[in-house]
Amino acid sequence: MQFLFSVNIVWGIACVLLYLVCGVNPENFWIFSISSLLVPISFGINLMFIFLWLVFKWQYALLSFLILLLGYSHLQKFYAWNDPNPSPKCKNNNFNLMTFNVYGLKNLKDTIDQSQQKNKNQFLSFLRKTDPEILCVQENNLYADNIINSTGLFSYVHYMINHGTAIYSKFPILDQGLIDFGTNTNSCLWVDMLINGRRTRIYSVHLQSNRISKDVNKLTDDEEEKNTEKLNVIKRMLVQYRRMSLRRAKQAEMVKKHADASEYPVIIAGDFNDTPFSYAYRELSKKCKDSFLENGNGIGSTFVGALPGLRIDFILGDEKKFAFCNHKVLQTSFSDHNPVMSSMYYK
Repeated sequence: MQFLFSVNIVWGIACVLLYLVCGVNPENFWIFSISSLLVPISFGINLMFIFLWLVFKWQYALLSFLILLLGYSHLQKFYAWNDPNPSPKCKNNNFNLMTFNVYGLKNLKDTIDQSQQKNKNQFLSFLRKTDPEILCVQENNLYADNIINSTGLFSYVHYMINHGTAIYSKFPILDQGLIDFGTNTNSCLWVDMLINGRRTRIYSVHLQSNRISKDVNKLTDDEEEKNTEKLNVIKRMLVQYRRMSLRRAKQAEMVKKHADASEYPVIIAGDFNDTPFSYAYRELSKKCKDSFLENGNGIGSTFVGALPGLRIDFILGDEKKFAFCNHKVLQTSFSDHNPVMSSMYYK
């Protein structure tokens, strides 16, 4: 028991260090960016220690309980305790926004035409039922764009071919533009639109992907792979994660600089490809409220791919101008991301 408690102490010190380096710019020390992936795991391990010590020696449980308290501000970003029902704060002048990485709607395609049409009809039915007034899309393409437009829901669209983001709106678009990341897959489009008589700037953001899903699948699927080969895969993943985290940091800074220069209230929505404990999220959420923190419930994970359980899709609004009154993560099979939908209103 004493040895296990010593392990618990060492783990506690590691957790405190982990909390301290969350959100550090990867340009300063990139290895700290991995902490954004480890923080949720730390909560689970500390809970395991608490349950273990409650069974064998309850006094020892106080250490892990204290560690959880020290990391409470981080825990709130991971798990929300809000009422899952729509808030009575929602007023007649509220509006809703959905952000959805549609993955090019590849999941709708099938070799059998009848099945493909059925999948397409299910997606159209989903959009018409949820009826977003503003739809921010990532990993868009001409196929997905044609299907979304066929709903007849949106009178205004900002989509640029060879850039994966798009914004569809029922509100008039007054101005529009692009923040060029220098890639086709990852990009950021913005629009100024007139919402209930007030000019508002909306960003649809898709920050740099990690591109490690294939390696993750290789580690989990190939159980007979030699340890040396697995080590090589892990090394390759770390090198790739380093490169991508540095790119995400610069992209987040570009979006934040652009948003700070806006004369109008700002909403930033999209796929950040990073968790709430990352530098990218810390930068973009400055002076903003997170719809999940305001009205979410549970873990709120949005990614259902090779690394499930991650919350990497966000809706952020100017903290001085907007109040959120609803937040939902909608479970679908159309993509490797689940769409996020939120209602908000001007204060």
